[in-house]
Amino acid sequence: MTKDRKGTPKIIQLIRQAQGLAPNPEEESALKKLTPHVPGIVTFANHSRALPWTTSYTTVLMFADISGFTAICEKYGAMQNAGIDQLTKTLNDYLGEIVENIVSSEGDVLKFAGDAILAVWRVNDDTELNATVDQVVKCCLNIQDRCGAWETDIGVTLTVKMGVSAGEMSVTFLGNDEYRVYVELGPAIREVNEAEHLCGAGHIVLSPTAWELCTQSLYNHELLEDQQHARILSFWRPRRSSRAETQRDGSLWFMRRRKMGGDWGIAITGITAATAFSEGASKSLFTKPIPIVNDASSSKSNDDETSNEDTSPAPTASSSRRHSEPVHRTIYENGEESHARPGRPKMGLNKLRSVVITVKEMRLDECLRLYILHPVLKKLDDNQPLEYLSEMRNVTVVFMNLILKEEQDTTKLLQDVFEVVYRQSKVMHGCLNKVFFFDKGCTFLVIFGLPGYKHEKDCAHALICSHKMKSILDKLAGISSVSIGVTTGGTFCGVVGNKNRHEYSVIGRKVNMAARLMMHYPNKVTCGERTFQQSRLPAINFRVLGAKRMKGLQNVGVIREYVESSETSTQAVAKIPLFQFPLLGRESEIELIDNELRRLVSGQEFPDHYIISGASGIGKTRLLDHFIRLAETKNVNVISGALRLQHLHISNCLSNYIFQVMLSSSEFSDRIDTEPEIMNALASHDLDSKLYLLNSIQGSAYQKPKGITEREGDLSKILKIIIEKCTARQPVLVLVDDAQNVDPLSWRFLCWLREMSGVLIVLSSRPAAVEVPPCDFAEQYMDSSNVRVIDLGVLDTRHLPALACQIMDVVRIPCELEAMLRERTQGVPYWCEQLLIDMTEKKQLIVTYDDGSSTMRENTIAPNAAQLKRVFSDHSLEDVLDENDNDQIEYNRVNSSFRVEDEEVNRQNQQTPGMLLGYCLTIKDNKPKVKVAMFSPHVNPKDIEVPLIMKELIIARLDSMRASEQLIVKCAAVLGQTFPRDMIEYILPKVQRVKARKSFKRLKQIGIFECANIPTGRAARLLQSNGLHPEACFCPKMEDDYNADLCNVMRFKNNLLQQTAYNILMESQRLDLHNKTVEYLENQADEIRKRIPYYLLYRKPKDSLDNKQARRHSLFVRRTSKVCVVDLDDKDQDIPRMRRRGGLCVPKEDIDPLIKAVCQLDDGHQKIDELVKILIPLYQEMARHMRAAKDSQLVVEVLLEHAAAVILLKDAEKAKEIMDAVDELLQEISDKKFTNDVSRLSKIARIRGKISYYTGDLDGAQRWLRHAAKLLGIHQPITAVKIWWSTVRAMIRVRALRNSPLTRRPATDKTLEQGYCLSDLQWLYRETGNTSLAFLTTIQQMTKVTGRTCHLHQVVESYSALMKFCQIEHTKKKLETELFEICASRHMELSPSDLIMLASMYTDMAINHLNSGNLKKALSSSTGAYEVCDRLNNQDIGLVVSPVLACCLILTLRNDQFSEFLQRLRSFICYSDGRILRAWYYTFCMERILNGDYPLQSVQCCLDFATNYLRSLDAVTNEYVPRLFLAMTIAVWFSRKGRWSSAQVWFDYSELFETRIVSFLSLYALSRKIEVMLLSLNTCRVTKSHSALDQMKRQITRDLRRLYIGCHKITSMLPRYYHLKAYYCMLKKSKCLAKWYLKKARKVAEKHGNLFELAWVERHRRVWIEKVDLSDQWTDVSETSQYCWTPRPKGPHLYTWPIVPRTVNREMESMQQQPDNSIT
Repeated sequence: MTKDRKGTPKIIQLIRQAQGLAPNPEEESALKKLTPHVPGIVTFANHSRALPWTTSYTTVLMFADISGFTAICEKYGAMQNAGIDQLTKTLNDYLGEIVENIVSSEGDVLKFAGDAILAVWRVNDDTELNATVDQVVKCCLNIQDRCGAWETDIGVTLTVKMGVSAGEMSVTFLGNDEYRVYVELGPAIREVNEAEHLCGAGHIVLSPTAWELCTQSLYNHELLEDQQHARILSFWRPRRSSRAETQRDGSLWFMRRRKMGGDWGIAITGITAATAFSEGASKSLFTKPIPIVNDASSSKSNDDETSNEDTSPAPTASSSRRHSEPVHRTIYENGEESHARPGRPKMGLNKLRSVVITVKEMRLDECLRLYILHPVLKKLDDNQPLEYLSEMRNVTVVFMNLILKEEQDTTKLLQDVFEVVYRQSKVMHGCLNKVFFFDKGCTFLVIFGLPGYKHEKDCAHALICSHKMKSILDKLAGISSVSIGVTTGGTFCGVVGNKNRHEYSVIGRKVNMAARLMMHYPNKVTCGERTFQQSRLPAINFRVLGAKRMKGLQNVGVIREYVESSETSTQAVAKIPLFQFPLLGRESEIELIDNELRRLVSGQEFPDHYIISGASGIGKTRLLDHFIRLAETKNVNVISGALRLQHLHISNCLSNYIFQVMLSSSEFSDRIDTEPEIMNALASHDLDSKLYLLNSIQGSAYQKPKGITEREGDLSKILKIIIEKCTARQPVLVLVDDAQNVDPLSWRFLCWLREMSGVLIVLSSRPAAVEVPPCDFAEQYMDSSNVRVIDLGVLDTRHLPALACQIMDVVRIPCELEAMLRERTQGVPYWCEQLLIDMTEKKQLIVTYDDGSSTMRENTIAPNAAQLKRVFSDHSLEDVLDENDNDQIEYNRVNSSFRVEDEEVNRQNQQTPGMLLGYCLTIKDNKPKVKVAMFSPHVNPKDIEVPLIMKELIIARLDSMRASEQLIVKCAAVLGQTFPRDMIEYILPKVQRVKARKSFKRLKQIGIFECANIPTGRAARLLQSNGLHPEACFCPKMEDDYNADLCNVMRFKNNLLQQTAYNILMESQRLDLHNKTVEYLENQADEIRKRIPYYLLYRKPKDSLDNKQARRHSLFVRRTSKVCVVDLDDKDQDIPRMRRRGGLCVPKEDIDPLIKAVCQLDDGHQKIDELVKILIPLYQEMARHMRAAKDSQLVVEVLLEHAAAVILLKDAEKAKEIMDAVDELLQEISDKKFTNDVSRLSKIARIRGKISYYTGDLDGAQRWLRHAAKLLGIHQPITAVKIWWSTVRAMIRVRALRNSPLTRRPATDKTLEQGYCLSDLQWLYRETGNTSLAFLTTIQQMTKVTGRTCHLHQVVESYSALMKFCQIEHTKKKLETELFEICASRHMELSPSDLIMLASMYTDMAINHLNSGNLKKALSSSTGAYEVCDRLNNQDIGLVVSPVLACCLILTLRNDQFSEFLQRLRSFICYSDGRILRAWYYTFCMERILNGDYPLQSVQCCLDFATNYLRSLDAVTNEYVPRLFLAMTIAVWFSRKGRWSSAQVWFDYSELFETRIVSFLSLYALSRKIEVMLLSLNTCRVTKSHSALDQMKRQITRDLRRLYIGCHKITSMLPRYYHLKAYYCMLKKSKCLAKWYLKKARKVAEKHGNLFELAWVERHRRVWIEKVDLSDQWTDVSETSQYCWTPRPKGPHLYTWPIVPRTVNREMESMQQQPDNSIT
């Protein structure tokens, strides 16, 4: 058959196309998942036939019975968690091996019968029986060879015995539209069963027929005592295969496809449509394919097949000469050629399409679903692994054996039995699992408590169901006897077999015991002791039977027969039980019903009816009991009924009960025709002749008169008239408990009843019946406008102490018990009761009398006495019971477990009749003595385990959920009490996110999960008072989050539910989920760790150096940088468009290669400490899940990283705890290679050293770090001489390695650890001031990085440390150059700290280049340093490099870039409190104004900041330069404006902040000061005296001299010096000298690349020398207000220094003397 590239057969593609699906499915098809659960006989049956039907086959059968399964189930079950996994693996390994041998021998598994397997080989006719029997015997021998003595790891040996038969077998198909089974019958079945009974362990026995058919000479054998059965010992000699046999096409070829993982999902490959679905093809479906012909069928069917027989012709088998047909080629319609099996039809696309149509019409997948248990289907439908069905589960097993009478229609009889068994078991939540038919009759296996069908009353339901089935079947003709065995206990429930053939089975001691009870106690319903105890049915229903010895069972306990007497019949509706203590809580519900009762009594309006919805044990019955007493106080007649599960299938059960009680309580006879009042009312409506309509409701036998015609609504009218007559005398409150068990016709009655006056209906039901009503009438009732639903929640935990006292009949309980009840019961009253009963029965909690001592009152809590006051006294109680007919009412008495075991007290009670039985006892001295509860003396409350009954209740609640919801709960239980939703979605196997999110909502609605961010305390009470739903989500959400109604972080409402859900998981499932959780956490941690330098956490780099080196060139320009490289020569480029927000546009020729590489790296705006704080909880969770996954070695690695992260936060105590846990784990790990690893031990020592340092133990730190160095082979001398000699040797080695032509070796893990160790030692020596050892470790580190290709961080660290020690400038520059080259080639390995080191170096380089006048390199270096600082939020280096970069941008006339730089600086200082950086920002804003560009801040803003900043007197030395610079720029601005008094104020700051620091910035500020003085000199030449002018000139000369001296070191200031000198010469009328200085300034500016100074000098030359009249637009630009942009005129906007002549108008002088009022 042709396949596509993905291996999908063509027929599968066509079938999927016909169904509208994708031809190449990624997941398994439905058929592919279903067919391994059923045998081939079922797969190829004609499912369109009417049931029941029977077909016959000629077969060879093999029945394998396995010994030892019960023993391993018990032993593995005792191992608890891990045992289930080992049990599942052992079962499937063993059964899988047997199944594999059967399938490989062309057989099929017909049925898994617990610890037995029934296999079948079908043949075409009798002539093939001989070869097939030989084939089966060979298979049996192979099985015995491999599985005859299978040793398990717990010492139990598994053995198998096999019986073989041959002959006719019939298969009967039974069932209905919901579920179907198949039963095998016939002579072959009887014979194989007899042969198996004659087997011993490890034997192979052939039936007489099989022995006769086989080739006897081939086997070493022995005949058994009957001389008919033969035991096969071995082959007599090897069987020789003929050439024809080697060429033949073996039978069951498609089964080999099944073995090989082929397309068994649609095993009709190569079979025609007519053949594939004909049940009569005796072997055609199990041998080679049939040609496409239409012949008569060769089926051998019995007489039962005649009903509704399919008359369509079926093909016959091909010739039986199947061994002689050669292999030939098949040519398909598409031209493809392949080698086909002989006889396989040449199927083209047209013929394949005919098969597709038939498959679609037959709906094979829907038919096969009917043969699979519902719990399995739920897993398959949710696409979940079937491994999640395997578990050790507490179930109730029902084995029923029926002895059929002879000469009966077996097929019809079995169908009738099936209908009874299926219907009754379904009613009681049981699952029909298997049907067998052997020599001992027909056996049915029913399981109660399977996933999805768990109920807290499984034991009771199983017994009631068994009795009901026996009662019905005993009356069925054709059945001689019915025997039923019922047992309860832990049983393995799961899928057994292998991947190609498996079934859901139950295996265990309780299964065997139920089968033994069924056989040893015929015609009875028998049960074991545990079933009797947990059923809690009346003891009168049980009879103790005599003990019998049963095979394979010991200590079975007391065996009882279950019977139902008329007095204890479960068919009658009981009344709601009375409770002797007052109700606790439920104030809102009581208020609602109380108001409705008032409305009911007033009769003015119709009341609203209520449905109380709540889970089992939540307190619904207790609340209804309180309503009874509430109604009695208002003189309202109460009709109460408590329904059971079996009432659901009794028509009009509840309506009959309510109607009868209503008539009797109103003093009417149940014979309506004898009541004149009612009959007259009916006659007035012509309804008196239609009383026969009440027969179905009342159970009466009124005859229908002749000639009476019925009208729609007559019955409701009759009921209305009768009920109104009853309620006219007294209003009625109808209370129904467990309304989910109301039958459909009674729901119709309730619909009529709710519309009648004088009636109030209150029902209690489980939530599932409210959410999905069981019938249309129920939905109609619940959707009524006058029906309200009350969701009954858990009891407030503050009432738990009083509830416990009521349950135990005590007045005080221990405080530890209250805490336990709060934690484990979560306010569920029934859970509280079960917990108390279990602790009392186990003597963990005792009830005793208070002796008055203080010890009995310590640490106890006593509720309010009013809550413990009984409702009934002894006499009133008896009256109540008599009035209510106590044979039909249950009185809720105190459990006998809580009685005081005190013989003396009992004697006193006998001697003092009439003494009150209760918690108060009167003794001789007439002082009352009260009962209290207390823990047993030697019991620790924290060690008390959760009782099994509570776990069963929780499991029942889990099983009631959908399969997807169960899986989510189990996965969430692995994560812990609190968990993020996305983590659940990650670890869910084959998750569908949409379906999962619906399940999350559902689980939150039903109270399994809640939001983990719910406020507590006063905030929670405030939210509740405001009407907010307690299930609302309080998780922070993004604005665009489309899952706003889903919680991001959730938690279990019940801790016990989380623990139970976790415990029921198999060990392998837990390990798998824990590993997936670790994988998720690793991914989350990696997202954070990639932003933290790997060396801070002592991690290895993520990629190896070789991989990184191979990717360098491809990653060099991978990302778009914040520094945009543009070509300024391209005039068409629009630079403003190319700018990114917060980016700088720098010419490409000005960018250093390393800077370009650095700018391609990711941003790192988050601080390391913040990232570490996020990472630490992830480490804690990873360690927890790794421990649970039993991976101690990974736990050690994670804990070491965790300790390193904690050390970064300097939390030494926490780190010490972590390292103690590491030491404990290392002692537990048996792998010596791991525990003795030098690198790991060194890391532990280094972490210990860091801990010692942060705890103040410097000696300990040095000792640990030196120990780490010693482990790694690093020599650390102690004496000064040895230190000197080691240093010299290390320096010689470094020099030799640097000059060596050999290729460097790659770094190893040990090299990396050595680098870490040397770094820590160097850090410690620097901290302790040990310079010699610090220098030695630096040289040793250089040796490592020089001799090997080490990780870049260690290279940067080594070079940086060495440059700090280096005193030779030339050597230092050489090291810098080498380091930059290395970093440029390996820039992708740079870490944040490496970048900080490089940024510091680049800042120094930028300052040096700026000082030397190399503005191009200064711009490149300062840009790179600033980008690094901006990415890493490093303010220290940013404070130094920002003014350098600003000056470079100003001097190179990068106005646009300068503007962007100020914008970035402005956005940064908005979130920063650094005043120095803020001062630089306003300084350069003023500088921008002075340079004639549009301002980012107005002058007034700059003045306001400067006024406050300069007036503060807390300036330190490093603030003098920015303060001086800012003051001088403002002084220049006022000077240019001619506002001299204001200029003088700011100029005076030059004396205050005068500094001797020689730097570019200080000299630039000095040049601005000189500019102010020169402008003042120009103005004052006509106003000042000669002495004043001479003094000013001396000051100018002195400052110019200072500037010139500074230019010797800061040569980049020479153009400004020459420029100022030229202006000074012009003022002194030395035009030639001024011209010379201008020429010199121009020359130096061109050399430095100082475009700003060059343009300004050129402007002054043209104005001063050439007398060119240039318009001055500086004033217009500088006066522009902030953010007011106007089109900029072309040309320069530089200020022109004025030259004022000596002859000036006196008006100008007067103008200069006017006061300036602009500055306050």
